[in-house]
Amino acid sequence: MIMSFTGLPSQSTGAMPRADIHRATNMPDSTRYSPGQKAEVHAVLEAILDRLDELSRGPDPWEETCLVRALNFLEAGLYDHARKELDDCVLPVSERSPWRQRQVNRNPSRYSVVRLRTRLEGVKAANRYGT
Repeated sequence: MIMSFTGLPSQSTGAMPRADIHRATNMPDSTRYSPGQKAEVHAVLEAILDRLDELSRGPDPWEETCLVRALNFLEAGLYDHARKELDDCVLPVSERSPWRQRQVNRNPSRYSVVRLRTRLEGVKAANRYGT
């Protein structure tokens, strides 16, 4: 027997409660974070890049993945997610997830510190001009 589609459970008028996704905030992420909070995350990322420069090396696969993901989150205005990636980036090797470490090691290296810094500057510039 084929049942007819009556809509999503969240659209139901029956006994099933509406889904929580309808209660999500409509406030854009760019207004959720103060300029100070944004600057702090930018500074943490910049400090990591500065440290890599001091060590005269590029990011290892784990660091590269975390830094690229952090930049992706920054570009999307998700500063709390970016901060989590930056926290993961500086984990000692012994505390990194072995499974994730194996996964990121399979990716070819594509980002130098210079390229990462260029993306960060783009994020900071977009932030200054409110885009």
